[in-house]
Amino acid sequence: MRLPEHGANPHHVYERVGIDVPERVLDFSENVNPAGPPSNIQQRWPDFLGQLSAYPDPQGEPFLSATAEFHGVSKNDVFAGNGAAELLALIAERYRGKRAVVVHPTFSEYEATLTAKHVEIVRVTASAANAFRLPVQDIMRAMDGAAVLYLCTPNNPTGILPEQHELATIIRHAKEVGCEVVLDEAFIDFVDESLSFIAQLKENPHVLVVRSMTKMYAIPGIRLGYVIADPAIIQEIKALAPHWNVNGIAAQIGTACLQEEAYRQQAIDYSNRQRESMKAFLQAQGCIVTDSVTNFLSFKPPEGQEAKELYQMLLEKGIVLRHTENFRGMDGEWLRIGMKNEADMAVLQCVLEELLSSLASTKLTFISGGVRSGKSGYAEQLLLDKARQHGGRFVYIASGTATDPEMQARIARHQQDRAIQNWTTMEQPMQLENILPNIQSGDLVLWDCVTTWLANELFDGWETGTPCINQPGCMEQKWSRLEATLDALLEKVAHLVIVSNEVQDEWPAGSIETERYRQWIGQIHQKLVDKANTAIEMDYGIPTFWKGGTGR
Repeated sequence: MRLPEHGANPHHVYERVGIDVPERVLDFSENVNPAGPPSNIQQRWPDFLGQLSAYPDPQGEPFLSATAEFHGVSKNDVFAGNGAAELLALIAERYRGKRAVVVHPTFSEYEATLTAKHVEIVRVTASAANAFRLPVQDIMRAMDGAAVLYLCTPNNPTGILPEQHELATIIRHAKEVGCEVVLDEAFIDFVDESLSFIAQLKENPHVLVVRSMTKMYAIPGIRLGYVIADPAIIQEIKALAPHWNVNGIAAQIGTACLQEEAYRQQAIDYSNRQRESMKAFLQAQGCIVTDSVTNFLSFKPPEGQEAKELYQMLLEKGIVLRHTENFRGMDGEWLRIGMKNEADMAVLQCVLEELLSSLASTKLTFISGGVRSGKSGYAEQLLLDKARQHGGRFVYIASGTATDPEMQARIARHQQDRAIQNWTTMEQPMQLENILPNIQSGDLVLWDCVTTWLANELFDGWETGTPCINQPGCMEQKWSRLEATLDALLEKVAHLVIVSNEVQDEWPAGSIETERYRQWIGQIHQKLVDKANTAIEMDYGIPTFWKGGTGR
């Protein structure tokens, strides 16, 4: 399942995952100013409507002049566009058929627009182990022979702003090797305008700065942005753009927004407070949090907890975060939160605390289904997926015995497959607790299956004429011992998956033993569902989630 590659438009996320949209949805996946557009814009809206009947200025005036004045540059240094997305597409044409360096994790539109122009992409990845700081030396090596380097400052999705000396080193090297640099400063106005590179462009004509009006001023619906660069570069970009690429209302609103100094400072102060509050909250929950300086942050759930699982659980509660499936170097293991109003942030913290506590307290998946329903294969793949993310030894607790040639062949085939995948197989003893000394911390354990254990225990003593099934209180004791064993397993393992058949045709109908067996298997299933954080029923290889609601 491929999730949408941008934040916002949460209904598309629900469509992709197949979940009905809740009555109330809080969207933290987009990261525009929660204050909404400046009040002055709302008050002047009737005036802006007059632009509907007139063609806009082809240069984007009065916005072009207002932008140049705001940054203290010439109008010849500025080109206005229909949002940063259009600007990135136009800029990418400069590098058609050449080579570009993109530093990940970062905004997906860089590669999308460059690939459309048949640009060779050289990827450099900032590592989580180094807190996503710029790998300066790797970047400089990659720039040799490249036409352009793309950098997001502050970065999206980490929110990290490069150190000024690191950025200066990279830009200086780019000049030496004849490599242009595209700096995306879409979020710099949430930090400090003095940190923008625009003031240094005269001394660095090989640098282009892209800016967006969307985020700070909460006006994504009108699409407005601009690029500031050397006049020669601006002329080349302008030649590629369609006529009237900035609509008249957008040009008027953008001009008014640039005059909102008090509004900008209030947004910066609010963003800082909410971000630091959320960061402290997440760290208290055991999460790893990026050192963001802007109006969003990214976090990784505590060790042993999966971002994908948390993401889907939040969706079910009407909360949409930004996944990182399409961010290289994050690979779905992190989630991004855009800052919203205080009430929404409080709701998010409350729900996150509940879900993170739930995920931390249990590591059990219970899978039931009919014979040959695909449950064992699904269980094995689930643990294989977890191992790819977190590592760990595979342990298979086998409770099936070969009662016929077909079963013998099936068991032999599964044993061979598990050997290839490096499973450690433990044949189940009569007392399941006897396997505990052989379990290591962090193991990924599959117990297959509980129905065989139940049959063994129910008829324990049959040979002597005193089967447990006919002794009052006997099975209660055995369940207590099994529950204690499961609790002990959960204390050690990274994850435990229990598989159980829904057996209906293996016992004579109408016998007292059959009825007691069915009663006990039903009770045990319910107890395991209560104990598990995820409960799944398999039907012809298709999982139905009765609890937990997350797939592979």
